[in-house]
Amino acid sequence: MRRFDPRLVLCALAFVVALGGCARKESEPVAVARAFAESARRGDVEAMMAVLERPAVERLEQAAERASDQVGGRRNIEPAEMLQIVAVDRSVAVASAELVDQSERLAHVELETTDGRSIRVELVWEPLEPADAASPAPAEGEVREGSWKVRVPLPGPEAASPQL
Repeated sequence: MRRFDPRLVLCALAFVVALGGCARKESEPVAVARAFAESARRGDVEAMMAVLERPAVERLEQAAERASDQVGGRRNIEPAEMLQIVAVDRSVAVASAELVDQSERLAHVELETTDGRSIRVELVWEPLEPADAASPAPAEGEVREGSWKVRVPLPGPEAASPQL
């Protein structure tokens, strides 16, 4: 009768761990969408703002400026204070994320949550420096400097006027 060799178990375990390290790396849009969702789950407004598209951050800055003016300048309201995270179940997390489509400037990521819901996130490519009309488009294969950012849809006109 053969004796049990613990080295065999250790080799098998090392093989499984090595295979786990060979997992495919997530695309940048997927990683950004995950980071945004995780930041919302944690209630981390600063982390959410770091991955928001530039126009959304500018809208928050303008709203903060108006709010500061409304309190007579007694207090400087920060843009992060304008972003309120409400009704987020902290026990629900992203179970999986899939890149649905991606072009040079736009990507869509489908997030599946641990409670079975599906959320589609739209991301836009933002260059480090805003492009001016005179700058040439990047050549094919050229690495563009910038990052993917989450696009936040603007509320419709019905959201602008309160219902009485």
